[in-house]
Amino acid sequence: MDDIRWFAPNDYARLILGQLRNRGLIVATDGDVLAKLVVAMSGSVALEAWRYADSRRVPVVQYVWDLPPWRLGRGRWDPMWSIHGRLLRLPWMGRRHRRRRGYLSTLRYVVRHSAAVWAPSAFVREQVEERFGVACAEMPYCYDSDLFAERSDRASTERAPLDGNRATLLSVSRMESYKNHSAVIRAAAAFDPPRPVRLIGHGSERASLERLAESLDVPLTISADVSADDLVHAYQTAGVVVCPSTFEGMGLTPIEAAACGARVVASDIPPHREFLGDRVEFFPPMDQDALVAAIRRSESVSSRPGPFPRITIEQAGGRFFQALVPLLDR
Repeated sequence: MDDIRWFAPNDYARLILGQLRNRGLIVATDGDVLAKLVVAMSGSVALEAWRYADSRRVPVVQYVWDLPPWRLGRGRWDPMWSIHGRLLRLPWMGRRHRRRRGYLSTLRYVVRHSAAVWAPSAFVREQVEERFGVACAEMPYCYDSDLFAERSDRASTERAPLDGNRATLLSVSRMESYKNHSAVIRAAAAFDPPRPVRLIGHGSERASLERLAESLDVPLTISADVSADDLVHAYQTAGVVVCPSTFEGMGLTPIEAAACGARVVASDIPPHREFLGDRVEFFPPMDQDALVAAIRRSESVSSRPGPFPRITIEQAGGRFFQALVPLLDR
């Protein structure tokens, strides 16, 4: 028998498995072998994990990364029942949640029937407790601390020089409206001459961002996909990394960038404050003048933040281990 059957949507959500195994836990990521406990590391795998756990009568730990308010809206939860190993959902007529059919109602059902519910930040914990009406524990995860770090083989002279007003502004994340990339382009246009902007990511806003940059004469480069090493290099050589999102559950980009020694400017939202503290320059996410001022302040600082000890892979692994062991003994 395995100790844990781990359901994860991607490699990032499996980063701490080596730490758990090194501490003696038997953790499987696939197969049908019976396990004492199921961990679902995202709402996207909640239903699959619940089905596995329900068929074997074992408890579930559900991890909730975020609950974006625009996806919740003022919709109503669909009533749901478990019947012979299947979830039966009765869709409400009228106001519905703004996410793919039944996703949030299914997640709510799984959360309310889980042995434990965890969230990466105080902000998400409060959201989960308010929206789902269950107790939720803060269980900060980690960034890829093995990858995102300053490297001795890359000299500080490789950083893009602050030659007048030409230092590149870098932003890394999906190109969706809540990521607020347009603020970076508008901030770049406030300099004379306009700053170059590099965006790394993909999404539905790409065409509109390209049009905005063209209208403001901002040199814009977009990279849809880059390798892990190239992303580290991008952080380390950017003039300033700007993280302007209006909403995050944890907010990895500024953590990764700061860990690589970059100058970082981040929107003043609760998860950024919780994890970044005084290590970056903050600005109100909808205040364009404040963003420009924060960029200027960041450029005047020569020191580099470095690693975040509390949320390294090792620390997160230890944190999860301590919380999982009591659940295994139930």
